[in-house]
Amino acid sequence: MSQTDGAPAIQGGFDADLGNGLYAGVWASNVDFGSDSSVEVDVYAGWAGQVAGFDLDVGVLHYAYPTGENGLDFTEVYIGTTIELPVLGAVAIQHSIGVDTGDDTTGDVVYGDYTSAGFDLGEHYGLALSASAGFYNVDGGEDVTDWKVSASKSMFGVDLDVSYTDTDGAGSEDMVVLTVSKSL
Repeated sequence: MSQTDGAPAIQGGFDADLGNGLYAGVWASNVDFGSDSSVEVDVYAGWAGQVAGFDLDVGVLHYAYPTGENGLDFTEVYIGTTIELPVLGAVAIQHSIGVDTGDDTTGDVVYGDYTSAGFDLGEHYGLALSASAGFYNVDGGEDVTDWKVSASKSMFGVDLDVSYTDTDGAGSEDMVVLTVSKSL
């Protein structure tokens, strides 16, 4: 689902490895919801490591919209793991639970959860292929399923990714997304 009303987005972030599996970061993007909000800033922290032979990633993520109404801000907690399946190979599974609507009048409430699975489909003809699917269970609203297939390649000093994505949500449209990124 586009958060820029179909326009391009400029995004950037910084991650810090704090040692012993601890990490923290910040990420930002322009947004256009047809309101005063024009920027999303996400702040997150967590721990990633192994527990009983399983890769595990747990953390908290806060979505803030500093240029608009504070009622859009929200927080979620997440847990994820990567498992090896005989035919599919590595599958990254993550579950996120919304714990805060950001609106002081409603207080902290669980308002929905999102479960996703990402599949590494290997490299073919020099392109790294991947796919993902997710399900957003919205308390008191419309549940949404999303899916994406991607092809990625590093060239000319940047990482290129072309994805086809769609959802079954009302008012959403399928789209092809080109992402150009550079890690420093």
